Amino acid sequence: MAGKFLGRDAIIDTVKGEHRANAARRREGLSRHPIRGFACGCPDPKCGAFHIIDTAATIPTAEEARRLLAEDGMKRRAAKKRKKRR
Repeated sequence: MAGKFLGRDAIIDTVKGEHRANAARRREGLSRHPIRGFACGCPDPKCGAFHIIDTAATIPTAEEARRLLAEDGMKRRAAKKRKKRR
């Protein structure tokens, strides 16, 4: 790890690694799966983080995301009303 905060070279390495992971994800047709970044913890000050395509999880489609947000909003409003009544 590069220390408490990443240095310029480590940040560049991390961003470029994320770009490579995104390109690989698109080539393999895994665009519905998120990419997770992990710090490797090595002492090299120029080393940032590496990225893994998480095939166990999926990113919701736009329609699914809208539905999930609407459901969450209804739950929050209901909880807020219950709290006001008490």
